[in-house]
Amino acid sequence: MDREAAVIRAEMSQTRAEIDRKIRQLEIRAKEFSPREVTRRYLPEYFVDQVIGGMLTLVGLQLAWAVHRRRVRRREVLRAAMGAYTRW
Repeated sequence: MDREAAVIRAEMSQTRAEIDRKIRQLEIRAKEFSPREVTRRYLPEYFVDQVIGGMLTLVGLQLAWAVHRRRVRRREVLRAAMGAYTRW
């Protein structure tokens, strides 16, 4: 009788170990299908770098355009002032 109980306990332990192993495998597989992992798998790694670079380029263009407009305005003001000064 003790022998039968030992065999049953051994089978239960083995079954429990197999179930734990299967659960671990399913958890690992579930992590592979998380939104973050799917995004990481299908989007290129440099996508974020491209977005940041594009934003910096737009900011730089905006700043350069503002400087250009200021120079054009200054030049127009100087021409107008010089034109008014030379008329006298």
